[in-house]
This record gives sequence, C-alpha cells and structure tokens, in this order.
Amino acid sequence: MAMIGYTRGIPFDPKTPLDPFVDKIAETYLMILLLALVWRQCRLAGIEIKYLVGKVPDRYQWFPLVGLAIASVVFAIGVFRIFYYPLSFIVPSFVENLLIDNRNSSILMTASKTFFPALYYLIFAIYYYATSPIFSAFILMAILLHRWAAKWGKTRTVIAFFLLSLNSYNFIFSVIATFINAILYVKTRSLLVLIFFMALINLIWGVWNVSYTTFLDKQTGSTLDIFRSEVQLGVLFFVVSAPWVIGFIYKNWSVLKGPLPYFANASEAETIKADSET
Repeated sequence: MAMIGYTRGIPFDPKTPLDPFVDKIAETYLMILLLALVWRQCRLAGIEIKYLVGKVPDRYQWFPLVGLAIASVVFAIGVFRIFYYPLSFIVPSFVENLLIDNRNSSILMTASKTFFPALYYLIFAIYYYATSPIFSAFILMAILLHRWAAKWGKTRTVIAFFLLSLNSYNFIFSVIATFINAILYVKTRSLLVLIFFMALINLIWGVWNVSYTTFLDKQTGSTLDIFRSEVQLGVLFFVVSAPWVIGFIYKNWSVLKGPLPYFANASEAETIKADSET
C-alpha cells in the first residue's frame, strides 16, 4: 500500500490499520500489475505464451477433478486439526492466537469490519476465484516450474517447491497442494485446468468458512477447549480424504519425470504443423 500510495501521490500512514476492502483492492491491483509485467517480459523474451497455457484436453473428465478438490480441502481441515491438537497442550498460547487469527480473518468477520460489506464480497470473489488462481498458476507453475527446472533440474526444483511451501501455518497441506498442482499441470499440460482447480478449491474453502462460522462456531467455552473437542472431526476428515489425496500424488508422481508442458505443447504443435505440410 505504501508503494501504491507513493506512486499515486497519496499519503500513507503505516500505523493506521487498513480497511479490509482497501487492503483486498490493493492486493488485487498488485497481482494484476505483476502478471502484466511478467507477461510482457515473456513476450519480449520470445516465449510463446500459448505453449505455457496449453489447452484443455479433449473429453477431459471434470468430475474426478471436482472430487480431488473437495478431498483436498477436507484433507487440509483434517491435517490442521490433527497437527495442532498435541501442540495445543505444548504451546497453548501459540495455538490459541493462531485459532483466534483464523477466526477473525473469516469471510463474514472480515466483511463486518468494512464500510461496504456487499462490495467487499464482490472484490473477495474477484480476488480468490479469478485473480489469485491465475496469478498462482501462471507465476508459480508456468514460470517458476520451467525456469527452475531448466536451471537446476527437476529434482532440485521439487525440493525448492517443497521448501517454498513451508511458509504456511498449515504447511503439511501446503506441501501436498503444491505437488498436486505441479502434477496436474504437467499431466494435463494445461494451465486452464489448473486455474479451474485452484479456483474450485478456493470456492470450497469459502463455503466451508461461511458454513463453519454460521452453523458450527457457536459453542461456548475457551477457543482451545472448543478446538480440542473437535479433534475427532479432524481425524474423520483425514481418514476419509487421505487415500484420495495421497493416492493421486503416488499414482501420478512419475509424470514429473516427463517433459514439461511448454516443451510438450511446442513439440506437439511442431508435429501437427509438419504433418499438415506433408
């Protein structure tokens, strides 16, 4: 926000908390700006964007993808509750602060703090269901995956993505999700499928967030006691979703050893062009 305010001649006071609506507008603006800059640099470097993006495979099976998205969110909820349950006894203050932060950052709670909740819901939808999936898919997968693999090799790239995923409080799911995204992109050779998958996960997260806040987050008692009492829910979610999520990675891990989408799509285009000329 300070950078935007400086470029636009707007004074910025870092001690004054931003309205969540303004904050989300700023994040959306910066993402679109970075996307435009990276897109332009790719064009100047002679990179064919169409080979990075690819196309949706013919007769693609969407229902398994929807199931994988649902299983991924259920897995994230389960693994979070299982991992932090023992920590709630070892470092209770840390876990309690984390739970309170998550609660205060829920969609309904955040919208109530804005000057125009309805408009916040709109920009929230644009950010999480359009801008964020496109940004994450294009920058992390289309650009960094190819750049790091060309520079370091695929093994080191996998390690780099693993380390990059550890910056999340739910880092176990973050690592799993990163591998799923990479496998999905390389397997389908389509950034469009990956963007849809990411947007779908964000949508399911939003539904869970609103549903939990509205119907389940009504218990009385301390935050830690409520969290500990729901550990059975976490175990159930993990048991139900883990075979699907981990099974997907295990069955498709070998695709990461094959050609990356840009080169596979370029090779296919050259083959089609050569066949049409003969």
